[in-house]
Amino acid sequence: MSQLTDEPLDNQESGTVPEENEAENETSETSSQEAADETAEETPATAQDKFHAIKSALQKQEEERQQEETRIQIADKIQKMRTAKDEPAAGETPEQTSPKKKKKKGGKGKKKRKRSLGKRALELFPQKGDSVFEVIRKTVFLMSTTVFIACLVLIGDYFWESYKAKNTWDEIRDAVQRVKMEKPDPPEISMGSYESYIMKPEAEVLYKQNPDVVGYLSIPNTLIAYPVLQRKNEADGNEYYLNKDFYGNPSKSGAIFMDYRNYFDYVVDFKRIYPNSQNLIIYGHNMHDYSMFGSLKYYINDVSYYDAHPIVELSSNYRDYKYKIFGMIIVDIDDETETRFDYWNKLNFSGEEDFYDYVNEIKRRTVRLTDVDVKYGDQLLTLSTCNSTFSEGRLVIFARLLRDGEDLMEGCTSTENTNIKWPNSYYKWRKKTYDPDAEFIPYG
Repeated sequence: MSQLTDEPLDNQESGTVPEENEAENETSETSSQEAADETAEETPATAQDKFHAIKSALQKQEEERQQEETRIQIADKIQKMRTAKDEPAAGETPEQTSPKKKKKKGGKGKKKRKRSLGKRALELFPQKGDSVFEVIRKTVFLMSTTVFIACLVLIGDYFWESYKAKNTWDEIRDAVQRVKMEKPDPPEISMGSYESYIMKPEAEVLYKQNPDVVGYLSIPNTLIAYPVLQRKNEADGNEYYLNKDFYGNPSKSGAIFMDYRNYFDYVVDFKRIYPNSQNLIIYGHNMHDYSMFGSLKYYINDVSYYDAHPIVELSSNYRDYKYKIFGMIIVDIDDETETRFDYWNKLNFSGEEDFYDYVNEIKRRTVRLTDVDVKYGDQLLTLSTCNSTFSEGRLVIFARLLRDGEDLMEGCTSTENTNIKWPNSYYKWRKKTYDPDAEFIPYG
């Protein structure tokens, strides 16, 4: 850098120094040099050194500020962590999140007592001091729980009973089929003036297990294939097997049984001592799993079911018989009006008129009309089960015995009956559509 000078600007520019000022100039230069030397000892020598000094001071201040901010942030985080630890989480009580008490020196910390299962169960019941709302809430809860458990028990019991019954009947069917394959039917034996009756091998197997066995009923290609029992006792003959199985054990599905008033190949000493009843009536439960007579409902619910299953096979302990179904009706056994039909009280007929009155009443009520003809002298077979249409509703299937030399499937086609005679209770919620004057083609 150039040294400072006190010379006038015009003299500097002229480039000449007056002679009269030379001594003075030397003295002035010496003084200026000494002042500059003294100043150099007390302040930075250059502007660059000043700049670096200022920059260092600013950097130091910035570092101190950042350190202070970092300290404040750390302190805030620590405070938040302590606050979160003390506050209860969602769904928790303050007791669940409160800090554990420190254990005392020389002793154990105080532990919270757990409630026993019995005490917790008691708390489900109304307690002294509960509000009215709380009492109602607990009462409704207990009642709902009781009903739910009862329903589960009933459902479980039903399926368990059905399972046991199915196993029982499957074992019986297997035994019958096995004997049929192993042992042929017994030969006919001449007994002079009357026909002999010798018990079939498969019937003998069942009879030894239960002497109430009178036959075996089946509808080909369906679930129906059961022994037929009959308890010849007026007191409980039509009730005994409602809730008992083939072996007499309690069973909700019961058994298939014949009306105690019927006679069906009643044999003593190889001779049938009573003629068969003109109308054999057989009962069975309408089970939800379609066991027993549960599948009979298809005859009124499925328009094609009859055409595929029109034949019923019924064997006594001595003979085999086949029947053609000709009617399927629903009745109300509590009906006391002009539509009452006591189908179960007609086991024999007083004559031809009585017979045709009965079968033509079936034809008026049948859900589907068939081409099977019915004549006086035909033995009838009636299959009866419950129906939910009425409180005491019955679904009833009617068939007649296959005649000698008759084609098995002749007439076994059906059409819808457009003029059904229902019980009067049916019309309580439906329009009465039956027309007694409509065209009707009677049997006979």
